[in-house]
Parts: sequence; structure tokens; C-alpha cells
Amino acid sequence: MEPRDCVANQDVAVALLQKKILSAKSAEDKAKYEKEMAELMQSRELVRDVMHKIVEKSTDSPEEYEQVLHAKSTAYSTKEYKEVLEYFREHSLDWHNPKYQTLLQHLHLFSNLLEAKVPVERIKSSIDKVSAGLTDQ
Repeated sequence: MEPRDCVANQDVAVALLQKKILSAKSAEDKAKYEKEMAELMQSRELVRDVMHKIVEKSTDSPEEYEQVLHAKSTAYSTKEYKEVLEYFREHSLDWHNPKYQTLLQHLHLFSNLLEAKVPVERIKSSIDKVSAGLTDQ
């Protein structure tokens, strides 16, 4: 068996919508799928922007910001990491909502912040500041 359409896990929804758009039988169906694609891409951009703003507000310099974005942390099993994740889920975007599932790809940033010795309270404060501007949760 030879794979024909290999797609990264996080891109499956995009690939499916692209196929639906290409194979739509009517203009209405095509418009419906294009609208779904636009909403999906907006959600992905929102998730990325929220996470990057939280990191930016939690760090002291552009260098530290870049370091946190690209670090490979191992602090996933700490009590602090779980505390920050739960706080984020309750006070910002909930990754259980299918609209925000791409959050799962960004949660490592909280571990990176903790490994960079950013205090939990500062991360929570950044979550609050960034999430205050969100209207659709």
C-alpha cells in the first residue's frame, strides 16, 4: 500500500476542507467550505497570536522572547506547568473546543517559560492581560 496524501496531523482539517472545496458540486457548497476554511485559518491565527503575546508579556527582552519560542523544554510534568495550563484553559482559550485544538501545538511555550525561570504569577498575569482583549471564547 502506497500513501497518496500524507498530511501532518495538525493539517488534516485544512486538507479535508481543501478537498471539499475542490470537489464541491455547487457554488453554495463551495462557498460554505470556503467560509469554514476562512474560520479555521482565523482560529489558527488567533491561537498563534494569543500564545505569542503571552510569551512576549512574560519575558523581559526580545532575546528572551525568541529563546522561549524556540526552546525545547522538559518541564512538562511539573506542578507549575499543570497549574499554568489549567489557568490558561479556564481564563483564556479552551483546547477542548474544536475551534482551538491547534492550541495543543503551542502549550510547550508554557513549559519553556517556566524553564526560563518566569514566575507562575507573571505567566498568569500575562494570560489575563492577553485574554482580556478576546471577545469570542
